[in-house]
Amino acid sequence: MKHFKPKLATLWSGNGIVVLLLLLGAGLRLVGWGDVPPGLYHDEAYNGLDALKVLQGHFPLYFAANNGREPLFLYLIAASVGVLGRSPLAVRLPSFFVGFLTLAATYDLTRVLFNRRVARWALAVLAVTFWHIHLSRMGFRAVLLPLFTALFLAQAVRGVKTGRIRHWIAAGTLYGGMWYTYMAARFTPVALCAVLVYILLTRRRAALVHARGALVFCAAALLVLLPLGVYTLQNPEIVLARTGQVTIFSSEIHQGHFWATLARHTWNTAAMFFIQGDRIWRHNLAWRPVWDPALGLACVIGIGVALGGRFRARARNRQAGTRGHALPLVLIVVWTAAMALPTLLAEDAPHFLRGVGVLPTVVLFPALGLAWIESRGISAVSQSASHTSAIRQWAARGIPVFMLLIGLTFTVRDYFITYAQAPLAYHWLEGGAVDLAGVLNAARGVGWDGARMLPGPDNGRTLIADRGLWESWEALPFLVPVERMMFLPLDVPPPLDTGLTFAVWPYRDWQAEVFSLIPRPVYLSVRAGPDVRGDKDPEPFMAALLISAEPRPEVPTAVANFGTGEISLRAALVRPEMRAMPKGGATVRLWWDCRAPLDADYTVFVHYLRDGELLAQHDMPPGAGYLLTSGWQVGDLILDEHFLPDVVPDPVRDTLRIGFYRTDIGEPWGTWAELGVILETEP
Repeated sequence: MKHFKPKLATLWSGNGIVVLLLLLGAGLRLVGWGDVPPGLYHDEAYNGLDALKVLQGHFPLYFAANNGREPLFLYLIAASVGVLGRSPLAVRLPSFFVGFLTLAATYDLTRVLFNRRVARWALAVLAVTFWHIHLSRMGFRAVLLPLFTALFLAQAVRGVKTGRIRHWIAAGTLYGGMWYTYMAARFTPVALCAVLVYILLTRRRAALVHARGALVFCAAALLVLLPLGVYTLQNPEIVLARTGQVTIFSSEIHQGHFWATLARHTWNTAAMFFIQGDRIWRHNLAWRPVWDPALGLACVIGIGVALGGRFRARARNRQAGTRGHALPLVLIVVWTAAMALPTLLAEDAPHFLRGVGVLPTVVLFPALGLAWIESRGISAVSQSASHTSAIRQWAARGIPVFMLLIGLTFTVRDYFITYAQAPLAYHWLEGGAVDLAGVLNAARGVGWDGARMLPGPDNGRTLIADRGLWESWEALPFLVPVERMMFLPLDVPPPLDTGLTFAVWPYRDWQAEVFSLIPRPVYLSVRAGPDVRGDKDPEPFMAALLISAEPRPEVPTAVANFGTGEISLRAALVRPEMRAMPKGGATVRLWWDCRAPLDADYTVFVHYLRDGELLAQHDMPPGAGYLLTSGWQVGDLILDEHFLPDVVPDPVRDTLRIGFYRTDIGEPWGTWAELGVILETEP
């Protein structure tokens, strides 16, 4: 037991805990990748489209589309798309690496400002913060701003501490580069000016000492900024357009009540940390504050430490807090306040993208709080050399560790369970458009199918769509290359030999146009596309209707005939759908063969029986109601699917009763057929 205390001390104070925290942060940013978050929002898809232009040889300094965007992150996406292809993964993967580097950079910044103990807590807090985890899994350029902020501030503080010119050059270069990340960087001069005023008022002599370094910093920053500055002067309507659209200084935003709007936004911005956060599902679990109760308490304590400037925790007879002037504390307070202005002074406050510049400094408040709690606990225990004292010191550390674990638990529950399963998160991130693109790529056998990149080869199937779909959802032209597509209306019918897939807007009269392009007889099927829901839509709605047409295949002997032989049933298979609903379900798939013209519309009924008792029923005109029998032609083969919820098939006990009745008058048509259940497994 005599070596117990040194081993514990080594575990806590060495680099091992830093590595473990980095691995924790990486795991939280990687687990469930591809499922959480869903979809690909149109801002992300725009980034992907511009990345494709970069890969084609266009290298703009500023990307003008989609309200204008800074270039640095888009070039990272271009590299990713070039390697991984056109997929949501390629757009979002750069954010993981940026987010991971931000963890390390935040640790480095905190270590320079305070010490390794506070730095470990800052790293731990950022690693489990919902806001940054989500940001590190999305394809938004805003993720770069926290990284550049942490890197720049760390070099600037090193320049102040050491006076070495290389740190001032690095700080200036990083600060200039920050302006190429996200538009919220335009508020950083507010923070720098406030810190400069503080230094001039309290440490004028030190300011003179660092004047040369400050000039080098300005020169490096201006040199990096020069290209973007010239572009802005030449194209202010492009670079500054978005700012004018969202600022509360616009009468369209404040509606004649500027001061009331400013007061409301000030409260909302302050409340986002503890009471009510961003309501937009693309950025957050709607209304979730930044901090859970445990880390919120730590943050309050940390704010008290920062504002009081009396962080002097003791750990084993040495100072763990700051000594001398309060510049580090002033820096984090001023930077956090200044970088909250982009959301405070814009619509929809609080807005987690616009406020992202606070992340590297705001996490220092709960870190200071946790370090203070740890120090108070350690100071209260015995300072003897016995192993009992070491155990008591670790028990004292248990309180802040427990608070951190509470934060981790809240994040895991809120992000990987609640947010992952929220229908609004799926819709606000335009998951339906991504799923529609996956269906089209899967029909062609190449590209992103909604879960992975298909290896091909391309089967040459003809994909035909309403052009309005491509203009409504940017994910479609990004994920499905336009050279694979044809758009309605068409002057010449496409060939049927490799098959046709139509994606049409279901709320228009499409039947005559589409069926005029399909040679008959044909093998036809229709299914509903995925649901979508815009931000202001009260309910989800079908994004597109998918019509599949291909040459008629060989068919088995009929298992039943209906009417006077006008329709033959070639097969009836039951596919278990255990994941479809909480209690499972089954899809009955029927293949109808038209043997003679039909002059009326008929509805199909499917009764699912167990031991002769009705278990479930589904009535629907064929083809989800879109392939009406009056439109069938002789030789057409029709795939007709009927979903039965809460059915777990048992072929031994179950039977199907299948028949028709007139849709208009409900009169039965002929007799029904009763068949045994034959299972079909999913392909």
